[in-house]
Amino acid sequence: MAGTTITINIETEVIDKLRKLANAEKQKRGFLGKVISDATKNYLKEKEQEEIAERQLKKMENGYKMGKILIKNRDEIYGRK
Repeated sequence: MAGTTITINIETEVIDKLRKLANAEKQKRGFLGKVISDATKNYLKEKEQEEIAERQLKKMENGYKMGKILIKNRDEIYGRK
């Protein structure tokens, strides 16, 4: 998948830790971009899930019109008297 080059500011200690990790895993070219891209994807997915949860909670708060309840107790369902 083709990417777009952007410039971002990241704390020095974070970059240093990522570079040490890249060296430990024998990764060089593209490692930082992949890590940042993966972190961004995870963040976006998390935000999307939060939006879905909020939307569903609003639906639950509003409730649903289920129509008129014709059965008053379980005995009516099973034909018991």
